[in-house]
Amino acid sequence: MNRKTLIALACISSFLVAAPVSEEHAISKGAAASAALLQKLGGEVKTNMQANGPVKTVEFCSLNALSLTDQIAKETKTQIKRLSLKNRNPVNAAAGEEKALLEKWEKMVQNGQSLPSHELKKTADGGMVYYKPLLINNEACLKCHGNIAEGSPLTQAIRSTYPEDKAVGYKMGDLRGMIEVKISQ
Repeated sequence: MNRKTLIALACISSFLVAAPVSEEHAISKGAAASAALLQKLGGEVKTNMQANGPVKTVEFCSLNALSLTDQIAKETKTQIKRLSLKNRNPVNAAAGEEKALLEKWEKMVQNGQSLPSHELKKTADGGMVYYKPLLINNEACLKCHGNIAEGSPLTQAIRSTYPEDKAVGYKMGDLRGMIEVKISQ
C-alpha cells in the first residue's frame, strides 16, 4: 500500500473507533435512567400497596422488582442495579467498589454531611458508571422497611419471601442504598 492509502485508512478507522462517554452524557443518561426506575418502581409499589396492602406488596416486589429494573435498563439502553448494604434480596447486595462507596456515604450521613446527588466512575472500556444515593424520603417506604412489629403478618411475609432480609429498621432520611447505572459507549 502506498502512503496516501495508509493515511486514508487511518483517517477512516479513527471515525470507526467509539469515543469515550463524556461526563455530561453520563450524568444526563444516569440521572434519567435512575429517575425512570424510581418512578416506575415507586409507582408500581404505590399502586400495589393501595390496592392490596403491604403483605401482598412484598410478594409483588419479589416477583416484579428485578424485571421492572430490567425493563427500564432496556428502555434507557443502560445496565441498572439497585444495591444496598442492608439488602432485602441477595441479588441487591453491594460488594467491592459499590460497597466501599456506600460505606463512605454512610459515614458522611453519620457525620451530618450532605450526600452528593451522584458520583461517576470511568470504566476501562470508555464507559461510565453513575451512582445515585437512595434515601428513605417517603413514609410509604417505612411500611416495609421501617420498624415492623415482630410476629406481624408483614414480618412473616418478609421472612418467608426473603429469608436473608436485612432491609428493615430504617427511618426517614436514612441511606437505603444506591442505584448504579452503567453507560456504555
